[in-house]
Amino acid sequence: MSIQSKNGYNRNYWAMALEGAFFMGGIAIIGTSGSVALFIDAMTGSKTLIGLAVTVQTLFMLSGQLFSAPFVRSIRKLPEFLVTTMAIQRVIPLLMALPLFLGFGGYISVGIFLVLYSIFWIFDGVMVVPWGEICARALKSELRGHMMGMQVTIGGAASLLTGLLLTWLLATQAISDNYRFAFIFVLASAVLLISLIPMRMVRDPNPLTVTEKPQIRRYYARVPSVVRGSKPLQCVMLARGAGYVGFSALSFLIVFGSGVLKITETQVSWLVYASIVGGLIGGIIVAEISRRFGNKVVILFCNICVFIAIGMAIMLTFLPLLGYVWLFATCTLASLSMNIWVGYFNYILDIAPGKDRSVYQVVNTCVGIPFSFAGYAMGAIIDNFGYVAMFCMGGIFVVATIFLSMRLQSKNSLATFDEQA
Repeated sequence: MSIQSKNGYNRNYWAMALEGAFFMGGIAIIGTSGSVALFIDAMTGSKTLIGLAVTVQTLFMLSGQLFSAPFVRSIRKLPEFLVTTMAIQRVIPLLMALPLFLGFGGYISVGIFLVLYSIFWIFDGVMVVPWGEICARALKSELRGHMMGMQVTIGGAASLLTGLLLTWLLATQAISDNYRFAFIFVLASAVLLISLIPMRMVRDPNPLTVTEKPQIRRYYARVPSVVRGSKPLQCVMLARGAGYVGFSALSFLIVFGSGVLKITETQVSWLVYASIVGGLIGGIIVAEISRRFGNKVVILFCNICVFIAIGMAIMLTFLPLLGYVWLFATCTLASLSMNIWVGYFNYILDIAPGKDRSVYQVVNTCVGIPFSFAGYAMGAIIDNFGYVAMFCMGGIFVVATIFLSMRLQSKNSLATFDEQA
């Protein structure tokens, strides 16, 4: 019996929404803009290493995508493949906690963490293209963005509960930094592993009956011709490339704010909670924007939020009297804007013919590779020139991204692409 329902809100919709929700809940705990930045700062005090963590996340996730893309058409059972890969990836935070429980600190603990963080994001990248393929097969195009917004919203609601424990761990004086961050990594792994339960419920409505033998060289040889033949793809490549630089500035907001305002550890911990609140609110907003107005508007909206957040951060530098509430609002807005991935991911699926979906995702991935070092560069700018110079650099690139995003196609003009997919 078909698992499709008339309105599209079927078993696959809710299973994928819940899987993504728990994944995002776990990532909210160990995101580079939250506890990871605080972990590296507590252990080393180096802003450059915080930037390196941002670069590691971007670069290794992109590398994983490039590795897996040619094999997508050779995977007969996509849901089963994804469950297995997720199970391996989502125990890695437990390994991050182990050196801390054993007493390793300082640069040694951060070095081990960065190695494991790289592996974590490689596995994440390996899953992106297959996950996009099952998403395109299993859901109506107008509901993909809505489902991803629901992921963020449900994940944010669940994270409000885990966030209380996270806030206590960051603020309490009863435990050392080693145990504090070890427990945070264990908490992240527990939330991430729960996502395996709904993922096992996903069914592929159009599984491959005949698989293709992967030919990596031929696969990547097609990429230049695909780019030359698609103006919509060229436009989104330019917009996303510039956007990487602007978004990398947001990873430093909590460390920046805690230094400017000289706030307590309890107040710092609540800034991590602000990222959860921002993600929850953003999920609701982005889901409805995607469904009603299309993914171009999602991209524009999130970039404007980034620009405002950067402007608020610069104002706080010169007007510290704006205070903690202003900083909390800045961190919340920055977290809200991180939902831009929903816009880019679905825009790529919207413009891609069915036979070239994985190639389009690969091109989208390749755009990020030269910009993956932006986070490291931003950290170096802070160490040498200060936060204002870094935020100004990010703001310039965000403005460029907004203008480039205006060239993307609207929801109505993309309707024909869905028929070709």
